[in-house]
Amino acid sequence: MDNGYSQPGAWAVIYCAATSKFLMGKRSAKVNKGGAWNLFGGRVDSGERPKKALARELGEEAGLNVKPRHLAKLHTLTRKFHSRQNDRDMHYYVMIAEREFSPRLNREHSDFRWFSAKQLPSRFNGPTSIAIKKGLLEKAAGQ
Repeated sequence: MDNGYSQPGAWAVIYCAATSKFLMGKRSAKVNKGGAWNLFGGRVDSGERPKKALARELGEEAGLNVKPRHLAKLHTLTRKFHSRQNDRDMHYYVMIAEREFSPRLNREHSDFRWFSAKQLPSRFNGPTSIAIKKGLLEKAAGQ
């Protein structure tokens, strides 16, 4: 049974250089980890390239029409799961926004907010926690 956890994923660190803030979505009660904040992104489908998958996910989750070439590679890591023998490739990209904007959220998110690095919320989904621990927000801000 494939629960999706072994499938690769791709996420965007969306950074507004003008305000030095990051865009995050708050997961709705209709999905797993409801109430947690996260970077926009998700599963890479079979045969799909991570950057193309992320562009698709940004369209689905945030109503953004992003060309893959506007996503710059930040980091890739392979996450090992102790309880299973599966590994998961996790791809992170940065998208620089000229100004803060309001995404058109789908049912997966109930809210969004632009956060400074010093005022991030405290509850995240797994891929977002990993990105923060790995310093990817700071890396994105430095691009």
